[in-house]
Amino acid sequence: MQNTLISELEALQPTALDAGLVFSGKESGRLIQGYDKPSAYTPAVNPDYIFHEAGRDIVVWLMNPADPLYVFGPTGCGKTSCIKQLAARLNYPVFEVTGHGRLEFADLVGHLAVKDGNMVFEYGPLALAMRYGGLLLLNEIDITPPDVAAGLNSVLDGSPLCIAENGGELIVPHPMFRFAATANTNGGGDETGLYQGTQRQNIAWLDRFMLCELSYPQPEVEKSLLAKLFPVLPEELCAKLVDFAGEVREQFMGDKEGKGLAGAIEITLSTRTLLRWAELTVRFQPLAHQGIQPVTYALDRALGYRACRETRAMLHELTQRIFPQECHIEPRQKRAGHSASSESDDAAFITAGFRALTTTHPYIVLEHKHTSHTGKFWKGSINPGVLTLHWGKLGASGQTRLFPATECKDGDPAKELLARALGKIKKGYVLNRQKSTM
Repeated sequence: MQNTLISELEALQPTALDAGLVFSGKESGRLIQGYDKPSAYTPAVNPDYIFHEAGRDIVVWLMNPADPLYVFGPTGCGKTSCIKQLAARLNYPVFEVTGHGRLEFADLVGHLAVKDGNMVFEYGPLALAMRYGGLLLLNEIDITPPDVAAGLNSVLDGSPLCIAENGGELIVPHPMFRFAATANTNGGGDETGLYQGTQRQNIAWLDRFMLCELSYPQPEVEKSLLAKLFPVLPEELCAKLVDFAGEVREQFMGDKEGKGLAGAIEITLSTRTLLRWAELTVRFQPLAHQGIQPVTYALDRALGYRACRETRAMLHELTQRIFPQECHIEPRQKRAGHSASSESDDAAFITAGFRALTTTHPYIVLEHKHTSHTGKFWKGSINPGVLTLHWGKLGASGQTRLFPATECKDGDPAKELLARALGKIKKGYVLNRQKSTM
């Protein structure tokens, strides 16, 4: 298996790429080295990825990596993903290792193994990256024992790697070899007590690195990311999710002015957790019809259950302050009126609701707002054997009409209600999910 992968690495051809064209789609005239095609070790490109503003520092490093790179920042802020997504757009092979307390230098270099009755040496991630021109990404470096990290000193200085277990083989660093490390601390130890297990690193080892700090993305970036990944979420709800995350982070890290003390709570709401929370909020939305708040329910499963009892209570109090009591997902609309995507969302929501009715008496409320002040409403409900329709102008009593089963489609009031509701949606009516039950 490794022979096949090595053959693929050997076939890679370095090429000069326009940095602006690769990362922003606009020519810049500044060249950056990459490869002509991806390999099995190249990360997959995420087209929805939004680069952190600190990504420019990593791009500058990639263009002229005189030193290895050390990226540090709070948990889940996107350190690893930023490096990997930059590498992916350059077709760079990435050899990723996660540091831990029992990591040994041999885990990076390789080991002897039995193959077809013979002892052969299988290269580790460091040896592969150095020999074939890849990027070694060592995550959680501040958890790695300092003596293991210090064993990399000569490699970080550009010296060849000597593999005594393979007959003293000497691997001269490939011109495309890159070394990057990520950590939650800057290597000087954790003074806050937020990251247990991290260790103070050797100062001589740290002196070899270019440093890059990544924090959580700006609120506007996270809102844009939520809108892109979860288009069904209203903009107002996306904004409140991000505001909530910001307040939790201040409790964890301290406020930006340094007035608040870090470590007021033992957990934080990272960008990774924020996306998980948004996804679960969408998935648990049907619980709203049972009187369960989807946002709070999803929060526990994304973050809350990791917290102590006091912190979880604080999270719930914060949700009550930031979110309205009845927080349902309303279809997103354009300012000029009802969009085609909102129409599709409403139709899909109603159809799905009728496929698995949660009540024996479905109730649908549609509204057609011509302006911010006037408009029409349309309501449909089912009582045993009878379809009731109620319509008129907003703010007025309106008209009511009853349809017995004999006057309904296939003699089924539910089918008749569904058909009429979908027809109204095509005419521009919007589903009021807070008042509808299906």
